[in-house]
Amino acid sequence: MAFSAEIERVMDQGNCLMPDINICQSDLANPTEPFVTKIMVHYLRCYGFRLEPPYKIGSELGHSSREARVFLIRVCRQVERIVQISFPNKTYSYVDIIKPTVKKTLATLSYLFNHLAYYKMFKKKVLGPVEEAIKLKESLTTEVKAKSQQLDQCSQKSKDCEVTINQLKKDLQDTQAKLLPLKKSCSEHENTLELLTQQQTEQDKRIGHWKQLVVEDSQVTELREKIKSASSHVESCKAELASKKQETNEHRRIIENSQHIATALEKATTMISLCKLDDYKESCKQLETVEKQLPTCKVNYQKRLQDAEAKKQELALRDQRYEERNQENDAENHKLHSELNQLQVDVEDRKKRLEDLSNTLIELDQQNLGQDQLYDILSEQIHEALGQNWQMNST
Repeated sequence: MAFSAEIERVMDQGNCLMPDINICQSDLANPTEPFVTKIMVHYLRCYGFRLEPPYKIGSELGHSSREARVFLIRVCRQVERIVQISFPNKTYSYVDIIKPTVKKTLATLSYLFNHLAYYKMFKKKVLGPVEEAIKLKESLTTEVKAKSQQLDQCSQKSKDCEVTINQLKKDLQDTQAKLLPLKKSCSEHENTLELLTQQQTEQDKRIGHWKQLVVEDSQVTELREKIKSASSHVESCKAELASKKQETNEHRRIIENSQHIATALEKATTMISLCKLDDYKESCKQLETVEKQLPTCKVNYQKRLQDAEAKKQELALRDQRYEERNQENDAENHKLHSELNQLQVDVEDRKKRLEDLSNTLIELDQQNLGQDQLYDILSEQIHEALGQNWQMNST
C-alpha cells in the first residue's frame, strides 16, 4: 500500500507539473529507458535547457550509438546537479537511465518534482533578483565592451592625432625652414630695391643737371643770329680791309713814284729854279707826312685783320663747341633715357617679385596659423574624448 501510494503521489506531481506528459502507474511501476529519458528531457526543458535527442525516443535504444550515449550522459549529469542542490550526496548515473529501478526512479523523480514545484512557486521571488543581476551584468558587460571599444577608438584616434600633430609639427618646421631663405631673399630684394631707388634718385638728379646744361632752342637761335651778325661783321671788315689794302697799295705806288720823283729832282736840282725847288720841298714834306701815317695805317690794318681772324676762329670754335655740346647732350640724354627705362623695368620687376614674395609670406603665415588652429582643435578634441586621462598623460 505504501509503495503504490508513493507511485500515486509521484504520478500526480508529474501530471500536475508537466501536463504534456501523461504519466501512468504502469510506467512508474515498471520504468523503462525510453520513459525515463522522455521524462528527464521534458523536465530539463522546463528549466530552459535546449536538449535535442540525436535519436527518436521510444523507437531506438539510448546505447545503440555513441552520440546517443553521450546525450544520455549529459542528461544524467544535469539531473545529478539538480538533485545535489538539495542532497549533495545523492548521485544519478548513466546506468540509472539504461537500467532504471522503481525505487531509484521514484526517489529521483520525487526530488526532481519537489524542486520543480519549488522553482515554479518561488520563481519570481528567487529568479527576479537573479535575472535583474544577470541583466545588470549583461548591460554592464555591454557598456564595458562599448566603453572598451570607445576607448580603443579614442586611443586609435589619439594615436592618429599624435601622428597628425607630429606630421604638422614636421610640416611646420619644414615651412619655417623654407620661410627663412624666403625672408632672407626678401630682405635682399628690399635692399636691392632701396639701392635701385637711390640710383634712380641719383639718375634723376643727373638728368635734372643735364637738363639745366642743355641749351634751349631759343638760345640756339639767338647764338646763330649772333654768329650771323659776327660773320657779316667779319665780311664787312674783310671788305674794309680790302679797301685799305687798295689804299695802301695806292699810297705805296705814290711813295714809289715820289721816290722816283725825288731822285729825279736831286738830279735835276742843279737844273731847276728856286721856285720849283720850293715846290719840290713842299712835296717832300707831304711825302714824309704820308710816310709817317703809313705805319699807323699798317698797324691799324694788321690789328683789324687780326681782330677779324680772331672773331672768325672764335666763331668756328663756338660752332665746334656747340656741335660737340649737342652731340654730348644727345648721347647723354639717350643713355639716361635708356638707363631710366631699364631702371623703371627693374623697379616694376622688383615690385612684382616683392608682391609675389609678400603673397607667399601671407600664405605661409595663413598656413602656419591654420596648422596652429588645427593643432589646437585636435588638442581640444582629444581632451574632450579622453578627459582626465588626457591630462594625466599630458602631465
